[in-house]
Amino acid sequence: MMRQVMAVQALFAGVLLVLCPAGLRAEECRGQSSAPLVKLLPPPPCETCEETKAEMDELADLERTRTPGEVKHATEDAERSVARFLEGAGIQFDAKKLKKCNDFFLMGRKQEKGAVDEAKDTFCRLRPFLTPGNSLHPVQDAKPDSSYSYPSGHATFGATIGFLLAAMLPEKRAEIYARINDYAHSRMVAGVHFRSDVEAGKLFGAAVGTEILANPDTRPDFKDTTKCVREAVGLE
Repeated sequence: MMRQVMAVQALFAGVLLVLCPAGLRAEECRGQSSAPLVKLLPPPPCETCEETKAEMDELADLERTRTPGEVKHATEDAERSVARFLEGAGIQFDAKKLKKCNDFFLMGRKQEKGAVDEAKDTFCRLRPFLTPGNSLHPVQDAKPDSSYSYPSGHATFGATIGFLLAAMLPEKRAEIYARINDYAHSRMVAGVHFRSDVEAGKLFGAAVGTEILANPDTRPDFKDTTKCVREAVGLE
């Protein structure tokens, strides 16, 4: 079991290092974390690096071209729930039946949030709209709390939930994986996260989801929740 988890962690660490090339690192905060999952993440690009400038330009372009429909979608995606995830993926479900499945996902949410909070407080990256000299106008109804930017909590949540749902609903895997990307992209459309924030969040969420599935203590709950979710979406 431990070897499997370590192998997964090594895999994600390697992918993240490809995403964040050496020499483009931000200075880390003093409060370092010893949590294994947080150690997977390299520091984000530094505030004055060319990569951050390119990411800021990308957000400015998204702001100029975003449509009312995209703003509405990004605003609705500020909600972190399984129901919103499935709704945005176009997967029909019975809301009353889905509500009965929540306990397992609340456990996952608690684990994911704890990891994200620790990572944010490790790297202390400013939100793009708080970066000195920026000219961004984030979507007000989708603005986040006062937490730091890296990794994206919403992207991590979406990837964690999506990873679990894909295991429960293999018939809907394509829609679910597309939704993971879409849910994360909404945070860029809203102007509240850099691309590197959401990419790190997606990988971080997949790592959290993998850890949950690899834990033998969660398997009975996973089995019960799978049946519950499949009934809620009309597959059983």
